Amino acid sequence: MCISPFMKTHETCYNAVRRGERLMGKLYVANGDDPRHMTRRLLELIQPEAGLEKSALIGLKPNLVVAKSHQSGATTNPAVCEAVIEYFFERGYTNLFIIESAWLAVSTKDAFRVCGYEALAKRHGIELVDVKKDEYITREYGGLKIDISKRALEADCIINLPLIKGHCQTHVTCALKNLKGLIPDREKRRFHAMGLHKPIAYLNKMIRPALTIADGICTDSGFEEGGNPVRRNTMVAGTDSVLVDAYAAALLGYSARSIGYIKIAEEIGVGSADMDGADIGYIGGTGPAVQHTRSVALEAAKARIDAREACSACYGNLVSALIQMGDCGNISVCVGQGFKGEHGGIGCGNCTSGFDFCIKGCPPGADMILEELEKLRGDI
Repeated sequence: MCISPFMKTHETCYNAVRRGERLMGKLYVANGDDPRHMTRRLLELIQPEAGLEKSALIGLKPNLVVAKSHQSGATTNPAVCEAVIEYFFERGYTNLFIIESAWLAVSTKDAFRVCGYEALAKRHGIELVDVKKDEYITREYGGLKIDISKRALEADCIINLPLIKGHCQTHVTCALKNLKGLIPDREKRRFHAMGLHKPIAYLNKMIRPALTIADGICTDSGFEEGGNPVRRNTMVAGTDSVLVDAYAAALLGYSARSIGYIKIAEEIGVGSADMDGADIGYIGGTGPAVQHTRSVALEAAKARIDAREACSACYGNLVSALIQMGDCGNISVCVGQGFKGEHGGIGCGNCTSGFDFCIKGCPPGADMILEELEKLRGDI
């Protein structure tokens, strides 16, 4: 077996990777409304601790993109993370930490607090790592260099705990894209300038979780910032992040290979998107019906946006403001790094500072955008 030069090569990590490779092509899907119990059942079946020394450093990576409760459909339910902590503690593993980086211009500390992870960490005496304040190590794959959290790279085992939800730019966000929370904000901006898909896929060649448990209990099917939650009562677990994302994409109504970063990740050997050939074990039923509940308001808002290399925070805040605005009249807004130095009508964010009307900020908040657009609508 060939281990990536970017992964630690000591015995614990080696065994974890070997076990992950043996389970490639296998998914477990749990159905129900008790995330703690569902997480425990998945862990008991997969046994991710096999091959790990008791002293192993284990990092847990939820999705806390914004400071909003999991009930909004935007963030990972803390009960999922707590079940993982308790599982490892009961088996003698105590060297755990929770690691995350919130959205651009959003405080990770606030996200930890509002999402329930600060209280969770205090209950169990484990560390919260804010990637925005971490040191970084540069890794490279295929000629692309990326700065990655030093703490994440030091871990013997990463347990990825993403949310299965929609995304206003990539349509789907789950396992592969969740690792974007392990890079600094400057890299997040660069990812968007590069079109997101390739760097997300390449990042997953540089750091690979030992296990992914994807929360699909309460999610927003169209918007990563939440606000239109749907109860799907589903969780998906596996060692192949590409296969987990393929299932998540199908759950939201997309073909896996139509999502750019899933397709690229499969092509470069991160994993397989072959759902037909996958071995899927169900707990508590045969799985939910595949459906995609796109919001009419969301699609109408996106139709009013011309985006070029837009960061998710700026784009997402603009979408949120346009949804709240409702009838936008003839308003059309440009957003993104691709508009730097250009001129135009209405722009959102500092990248459109040369426009006739620019809502400044990096990113501007949704409330500010709404206020400025309301003023503009009144003048039209």
